[in-house]
Amino acid sequence: MMSQLREARNLWHLMSAAQASGHKVCMAMITAVTGSAYRRPGAKMMMASDGQMAGTLSGGCLEGDIFAHAQDLMNTKESMLCHYDLTEEDMWGLGIGCKGAIDVWVAAIDVAHPFWQAFGRLLEEDAPFVLGVELNGPERFLQAGSVITTFSGSPLPSVVPVGEGQTVVREGWVLDHLTPPQKVVVTGAGHDVKPLVALAQQAGFEVSVLDPRRMFNNPQVFPQAVEWVNQDAQHVDAERWPHAYWVIMNHHQDRDEHCLDLALRSQPRYVGVLGPLSRTQEMLRHINRQFEPHVAFFPVGLDVGAETPEEVAISIVSEMMAVRAKRTPDHLKGREKIHGQ
Repeated sequence: MMSQLREARNLWHLMSAAQASGHKVCMAMITAVTGSAYRRPGAKMMMASDGQMAGTLSGGCLEGDIFAHAQDLMNTKESMLCHYDLTEEDMWGLGIGCKGAIDVWVAAIDVAHPFWQAFGRLLEEDAPFVLGVELNGPERFLQAGSVITTFSGSPLPSVVPVGEGQTVVREGWVLDHLTPPQKVVVTGAGHDVKPLVALAQQAGFEVSVLDPRRMFNNPQVFPQAVEWVNQDAQHVDAERWPHAYWVIMNHHQDRDEHCLDLALRSQPRYVGVLGPLSRTQEMLRHINRQFEPHVAFFPVGLDVGAETPEEVAISIVSEMMAVRAKRTPDHLKGREKIHGQ
């Protein structure tokens, strides 16, 4: 399962601030899940000696017990692996709905240590990297491209990190591959774009808004975006946003055609166009552009009966989430496993 770099970066900032204020800190991370659970491997939390906690691993049912372990570890500066079998109702007596089992690695963190400083720098670079954790020992490693940094400074044992987006346990190690958020380019700055930008950001995407009208496309109108590009699409380099998700919704056919042409030239992961299929087909004829069927979502969104801008945003973001997770949208009704197929 994907481990979100942005989540880890936010927690790192909080851990750094807490230690700067004189508090000890721990990081907790889910390493393995059996059956159903609230979060998946790679999910993280920070805990500080003053009681501050951020992030979530279980929705609230386990965090108190994890914090008790964290308090002990803050004094010993060590780490431990906690196992929680949530099917044991007699033990927990909490009426927990997940009914799965999870392993949680909890470790005291000194943010001033050179290893963790390197971890923080990698988080700020916003590029994929691997955090490796020895479950029954003190060693850790970071791998960014061909560069490997170890906690001890000793050579790394022969551990092979897994592919993009996976957090797994292998031969006594947790291999947590942290990935930056997928980029979404929304073309248009109408009133219906506002809930889409806000919801996409909340769902873990990084959003850029492309619209030449500076009055309508700016940080005050779209505070959740990371980029506000006030250019016409025909003047934007197709390599600016490679492998991005595109949502075309200018409500202006000429602008939509230029944006659709730009999107299809950018090696997109997803191109959604607002409006009826016949209109999009007409635009494709006008721009004489071919496309890969697996990236084309015309009309954009899932059929959930959406009408208002907020409902349409839910429809579109839900579809993008399904594409990101490589899932075919369907009901969970009757399914034994929530996250598994």
